Amino acid sequence: MAVVTRNNSVALLGSLFALVSSPTLAASQPIVTPSSSHNHFLPTLSTLKAGHALIQLGGYSSRQGATQHINIDGLIGDRFTVTKHGDSNGLLGLGYFIEGQSRGPLTMSYGINGFYLPRTSVSGTVTQENLFTNLSYGYHLTHYPVYAMAASIIPLKLTKQFLTLDVGIGPNFMRAGGFQEYSLDNGVTLPDNAFSGRTTTTFSATVGIGIRINNVFGKAPLECGYRFFYLGQGHFNTETNQLQNTLNTGNTYANALLCGIRI
Repeated sequence: MAVVTRNNSVALLGSLFALVSSPTLAASQPIVTPSSSHNHFLPTLSTLKAGHALIQLGGYSSRQGATQHINIDGLIGDRFTVTKHGDSNGLLGLGYFIEGQSRGPLTMSYGINGFYLPRTSVSGTVTQENLFTNLSYGYHLTHYPVYAMAASIIPLKLTKQFLTLDVGIGPNFMRAGGFQEYSLDNGVTLPDNAFSGRTTTTFSATVGIGIRINNVFGKAPLECGYRFFYLGQGHFNTETNQLQNTLNTGNTYANALLCGIRI
């Protein structure tokens, strides 16, 4: 199921990128001389100062965790089964965008957008030696993705409203921590707690679609919409050299609803 979801996500990113850059949506382009091309792609200091900061708030739901077998030296090993994949929390985003080239009705912008996705949790059971389910376990994940973004703004027939589309790629700094095991047989089986927290830098991508309404807060527009995140896969450290592999988070995804104000 994770492979299917990842393939669909990549296809969606590709489709929206094609929509943003499609020649059929572009007006006829002027001839660009080497000097004008240099000026267009290398923003000046005045262009950077003319950019807009973006503050975003919202909430997200995530899906993470993977059932896996942990091999133990000299033993069969333990099977970690996930019983709770999904969780939710708030969301904060900060960005800075520079207006780019207009293509017919489209207005392009480019920038950097970082997000803070606070703690969500995963839980499950541990089947020791593939025979005895005597323990449960849990851990939590926190994400700090940072993206290079390309966005397009398309005017709608309704006054002051625009459709927004954007895509972004970049690193996600994923913190996996708080791993803990619990006895399911009234303390007869002692928890191993063989994993400790770790921060992993993963490849991440995002795609968003929304509506912008101009002049909501004075001259500042309000943008609200949906955003999808692919957040990559994190890992834990092992606390003993008897373990031959380590627990990982599986591929992590998030769906978010959020609103933002451009300043």
